[in-house]
Amino acid sequence: MDPMTDVAQSFAATFVDELAAQGVEFACVSPGSRSAPIAMALQRHPRIKVIVHIDERCGSFFAVGLGKSTGKPAVVLSTSGTAAAEFHPAVVEAAYSRTPLIVITADRPPELQGVGANQAIDQQHLFGTAVRWFVDPGVPVEMPNAARVWRRLAARAVAEAASGPVHLNLPFREPLVPPPGQVPVAEAAPAQALTNGRLLPSQAQLASLASALQRAARPLVVVGEIRDGERLAPALHRLGVPLIAEPTSQLRRAEAGAAVESYEALLRAGWSLQHGPDLVVRLGATPTSRVLNRWLAAAAAPTFLIDPDHSWRDQDHVATNVMACDPQPLLEALPPLDRSAWRDQWVSAGKRATAAIAATLVSTPLHEGHVVRALSSRLPDPGQVFIGSSMPIRAADSFWPLARPQQRFFGNRGASGIDGLVSSGLGVATGRDTVPTVLLLGDLSLYHDMNGLWALQRHGIKATLVVCDNNGGGIFNFLPQAEHQDVFEEIFATPLGLDLSQVARLYGLVYSPVSDRSGLEPAIADAIAAPTPTMVVVRFKREDSVNGHRLIWEATASALKG
Repeated sequence: MDPMTDVAQSFAATFVDELAAQGVEFACVSPGSRSAPIAMALQRHPRIKVIVHIDERCGSFFAVGLGKSTGKPAVVLSTSGTAAAEFHPAVVEAAYSRTPLIVITADRPPELQGVGANQAIDQQHLFGTAVRWFVDPGVPVEMPNAARVWRRLAARAVAEAASGPVHLNLPFREPLVPPPGQVPVAEAAPAQALTNGRLLPSQAQLASLASALQRAARPLVVVGEIRDGERLAPALHRLGVPLIAEPTSQLRRAEAGAAVESYEALLRAGWSLQHGPDLVVRLGATPTSRVLNRWLAAAAAPTFLIDPDHSWRDQDHVATNVMACDPQPLLEALPPLDRSAWRDQWVSAGKRATAAIAATLVSTPLHEGHVVRALSSRLPDPGQVFIGSSMPIRAADSFWPLARPQQRFFGNRGASGIDGLVSSGLGVATGRDTVPTVLLLGDLSLYHDMNGLWALQRHGIKATLVVCDNNGGGIFNFLPQAEHQDVFEEIFATPLGLDLSQVARLYGLVYSPVSDRSGLEPAIADAIAAPTPTMVVVRFKREDSVNGHRLIWEATASALKG
């Protein structure tokens, strides 16, 4: 160790250098004093891109978006105190969506804990069970093989963060910065090689599922969110079983074989009551659609839940077989099935439903369905959409047609909150910055994370925002709460009453308002092609959304009876 370099500075330079060596490419940093050693090392490292966020909540959700789009953990760094606590919502989302994330909170040293020192709170296990791994290595000190210990700490953080968040609490004593002109140098140590493999299926697992499929006359595959789900498409195509896949599965596309269009309409129309499965294979997260989940629970068919993370994503307690393994080699090893008549019934019905929806949208009041269809027709290939929680994700599930080969879909479906959606979407855009990115959000979600818009101009991010502005929480109009009119508007609908053109102006976005069906597609197409980030705001009434959905389901039911 250089005798002229403070041990804390040497630790920070060495630790950050190993993060980069292990593949970390991005760090979201919020300003603060106690975190200075790590912040300066990150900023000076040539292989790590630092993205500064004033608001720690925005920074942490941005890092979640980076993790979802790249598959690698981004670092999020804060000073001590309440700044560290601001990370908690994003940590929860990362935990439940299995998103890689490295959380680093700077801290006061032990002698400043519990004595009323400024900005000193108890940060031990601050995020509880939401993190895969927690460590507080103590204040950096000189020791034999220090470089090896420090590098091993960084390498383990990257390895532990492969499928969820980790938390490193790093206390530092003053001085927190080196003398002017002195740049700490990372200490060398033998390389740390760490790899992660996939959990292969056993012969018993393969035999069990293959036997069940051979016996089934009406098998069905249901897929929730899987960020790399497209890798399963060839095996599912070969299997030839009807496939119910939401957009964020990356499998609602022709390449997956028998993907069923507009399945929400089939379920609501009652068609599915005469076409129940006698076997269900579940992949990915729990489906978004409440109607689908209820239908599957009522069908009570034998259900194989395949999950490589040993998780029980089975809210209705219908899984009869839970298989902890990677689904790709399992599906690839299955023999193809000849269930063409059953498959064709579902695929044909989905196409009829899609046609009925398209015909009905021509005459119904403007609502989320129009927005989704317009965006689907104008999204480039390749292109990607970050879909907000609440109504947007449900509208996409109901109305997005088969996607094109290189289109991808993301969302915060781990905890399904409306917080941090702007920031996560911009993190996705930054992680895959060669691909056109659209954020599809509701007006409440936009408002909740309005601070996240600051990153667009600050960091030169190119993204398009499409906002469904129904002046409030439109999803509640579909729920029983809407029947309590005396309290509904104030505590559930919560109308914002904001002029979103002023929001666009504040953050330097082009504002593009839309209030009729004919203007939707041109506005979205122009926004995606524009060199400047654009906010397309689609105004409609919540009541029109409820009526529009009702008319669509009625028209679909009639078409399926004909």
